[in-house]
Amino acid sequence: MRRTIGLLAILGFFGLVAAAEAQAPPPSTGGTQFDGTYRLVSSVRVNKTYTSRKGQMGQCPNRVAGPLTIAQGQASYTSATGYQVQGTVAPQGQLEMRASAPPTTGGSQPIQIILNGAIDNTGTIRARQRSNLCSYDFVWRK
Repeated sequence: MRRTIGLLAILGFFGLVAAAEAQAPPPSTGGTQFDGTYRLVSSVRVNKTYTSRKGQMGQCPNRVAGPLTIAQGQASYTSATGYQVQGTVAPQGQLEMRASAPPTTGGSQPIQIILNGAIDNTGTIRARQRSNLCSYDFVWRK
């Protein structure tokens, strides 16, 4: 009898765990409070120079990113070099975005753009864009 009750208790516990995990999560509101278009108000080079894979020194140019748009937790903007940078906005306003492209036929390395940042309660985005050679700090405002 005790053994049967013990087995039933164990089965009941696992049944409750399975039922809890089977429930669908609530629909995501990730970022909907941040939806809108943000215009660039500041762009600052983090590093002024870079060293290429061949050891040559180069100057990081000034860059101006396009407007950043957020809709339903999805964010995107066009980089100064024309790449579409896309990613997500977490419910607390953290941004994680990226763009990539294969190497060109001239033997360059693949393009990799990564942007991390956050949106504050005034509608200001502060983010750092890192790429293969140069990095920039951007500020956008709604």
